[in-house]
Amino acid sequence: MDRSKLQSSRRRFLLITKSGLIIPLTGCLGRNGNGEEPYDRPPDWCVEELSGPVPDAENTSSIDGVPRKDQSNLQSKTEVAYQCMPLENQQCGSCTFFIDDKTGDGIGACTEVEGGIRGTDWCSLWAPKEEMSE
Repeated sequence: MDRSKLQSSRRRFLLITKSGLIIPLTGCLGRNGNGEEPYDRPPDWCVEELSGPVPDAENTSSIDGVPRKDQSNLQSKTEVAYQCMPLENQQCGSCTFFIDDKTGDGIGACTEVEGGIRGTDWCSLWAPKEEMSE
């Protein structure tokens, strides 16, 4: 085999090998192939699991002296357009009203919204924590 054919075969082998490695990795980019985020669930998929009572440790907590509202004054997740994913860079964990998890179950609470609240979710009441201290 002459040298030019050998180099051509080697290049083809490297090109095929490289392509074979790149194609499976495209799924790791966090996109679903058309440039959209990989959310294949409806925005309210977690609402039902968060609808139970809030543990006393979080129910009686306050944020910067603002206590959690009485159960009868809390808004429903539907009223505040609660969704089970963040909106852009806004999420409950960075909100003024979010009460951190105190029981170790990964679910906190809100001073304004009924039921459990995940720190990675969002609702229309979202306000950055800095606003509370002003």
